[in-house]
Amino acid sequence: MSFQTVIHLLTGQLQVSIQADTQTVEHYLGFAARNNPKRGFLFVNKVLGKHYPCKPSVMLQSYQKLVNLLNPLLANSEKIVFMGMAETATALGLGIYQQWLLHNTSQSTIYCQTTRYFLADYDYLPFEESHSHQTDFYLYFPVDSLLKNIFNHADTLVLIDDEISTGNTFANLINAYRNSNPYLRQVIIVSLLNVATEEARQRVADLTQIPIDWLSLLNGNYHFQSNPDFQFNPIVNSTIKSCKKQLLSVSYGRLGLNQLITPPIQKLLAITKHWKASDKILVLGTGEFIYPAYLIGLFLEQQGYQVWVQSTTRSPILLGETIKDIISFKDNYAENITNYLYNFNLNHYDQVLICHETPTNQELTDLLALFNATSFLFSE
Repeated sequence: MSFQTVIHLLTGQLQVSIQADTQTVEHYLGFAARNNPKRGFLFVNKVLGKHYPCKPSVMLQSYQKLVNLLNPLLANSEKIVFMGMAETATALGLGIYQQWLLHNTSQSTIYCQTTRYFLADYDYLPFEESHSHQTDFYLYFPVDSLLKNIFNHADTLVLIDDEISTGNTFANLINAYRNSNPYLRQVIIVSLLNVATEEARQRVADLTQIPIDWLSLLNGNYHFQSNPDFQFNPIVNSTIKSCKKQLLSVSYGRLGLNQLITPPIQKLLAITKHWKASDKILVLGTGEFIYPAYLIGLFLEQQGYQVWVQSTTRSPILLGETIKDIISFKDNYAENITNYLYNFNLNHYDQVLICHETPTNQELTDLLALFNATSFLFSE
């Protein structure tokens, strides 16, 4: 069974073939044009809580399905590093790790995430995501001695991203990681969608010289023919090479973690006591800080509310196809770059809760006013 379509975007023509029925594909995927000359299209994953609002229970289902695929391949591993890719897959990566950790405690594990933020005074492994609108990413070494030992001696690396198209980024990351860990013996690449060809997968294997397994909920292939007449707008990236620690959480993966995260329930109940049971709720994360927003959303959904989760992003997407609305604003991370929220309709929600990691600043205050939202500084 194969889903095939041709999408005519402003930036070009995208041909897609996915090994699934139409209903399944439409549940997981949409398509959009990106304001990025390196890659003028985007697979919009609808279960990420990123560019498209998603029920937290649906996000949970995707985590559980991928963990079920992953479990057999980890049975003989002793030390495992799970790694989520910023910014889009930070909730997916941590969500998979947390679901796996619920039922597997015998192995030594650590979860890390890559980040676009430069943290002063922390050692890191730099690598490049060549197709991104911003190519600088950082993978920081854990500070805790136990976590650092696992990081440097793991036999298995689990790399998690929402979508794989070439695998080039992972080849760069695997080779960078092996410079600090000569004990690595296998890599598992996990994604919601994999459209990398067999040739592309073999190229990753050739570049890294290590056994690689590929796991995904959807597989397929694509071809993109760019529109030579389309004029891309220049993207302004941050040139700031320092980030104050107090502006950024280091507790949810940037420096590694190996324990379950729980939402601050009493703090949540204090906020929701004035809400009506029929209220429709959006829990909005900021940037890479998506998983805590999902945790809050899942708790609220379990209390009977209608809840959606989404996150702001710096990814520049164009209006059309799956992207119906665009709101732009300055980020709340003191980097003075434009962030976006897609497919947002304020009239659809009775309450908007912004789950953030940065302290209150002018940009965050403006964001709260823009969405008529309640602030929620997440802490365990």
